[in-house]
Amino acid sequence: MAEDGVIKTKIFRSNNDFIERRSARIAEAISFDSGTIAKPKKILISTLSNQKESYFFKPGKETQRKKPNVYDMFPNVGSSSKSETDGFTFEIIWEYLIKISILNQITFKKILVILYRNCFLIDHQEIEEGKFRYLPSNNLLDYIAKIEFGLKDGFLDKFKTEEIGLLEFLHFVDLLGWNEDVKYHIVEGKPNFKKYGKKVGRVNTILSVISAPLMISNFILDIIHKTEKKGIIDVKLITSTIQMFAKSRGICVLSHTTLQEYLNPYLES
Repeated sequence: MAEDGVIKTKIFRSNNDFIERRSARIAEAISFDSGTIAKPKKILISTLSNQKESYFFKPGKETQRKKPNVYDMFPNVGSSSKSETDGFTFEIIWEYLIKISILNQITFKKILVILYRNCFLIDHQEIEEGKFRYLPSNNLLDYIAKIEFGLKDGFLDKFKTEEIGLLEFLHFVDLLGWNEDVKYHIVEGKPNFKKYGKKVGRVNTILSVISAPLMISNFILDIIHKTEKKGIIDVKLITSTIQMFAKSRGICVLSHTTLQEYLNPYLES
């Protein structure tokens, strides 16, 4: 479809502009006022087109660890009075995407590519000097809205559940990646990408959000297909995922080349 052109994306190669944008966001987060754990400060980041909000509470819970992440924040998306992502874990994030993969594989691929673009700040815009926000174009917003329209009925029909809206989900993942950069890339109160690799933080986090459901989805599809054909289920599809998590201590990141193979034709080499 011609409208799919809005998400057609080439494999991203990290560059200075990408690191500078991440550094600017880290610096902005450092400047946010903080409350207390008992009464955290709400930091409004964006008001969505449906009037929902994306925001941080500062400080986050990891500031209370024995070895604290002193700049940790708590990402949220929801109405002005209620967070829809309170308690969100990777398990919930992956479950949401795996459900979509069961509903429709093409839609699943499209959403993963939109997440890939989110990871690398492709749809972010500088709204003020040094302030970058997830701000998809009107065409992409329309595209996301069309996808979401079909998802709502699919969730209700297949799983008997109402799930978070796709736009809210995308904004939450953006905040999640932002906060991960804040955790790892601050030295002596300033942004610094020398202590840890440039993939640490935002990139590894969001690529894990993409990669784990993709691998698990392949296993589920194999089960469905082999059950129908009475073939032998390829258990290695799931054990390889488990092994990847074990080796990388919770990070599951497929290579850009592998992602391109899975997400073709929307992700291009």
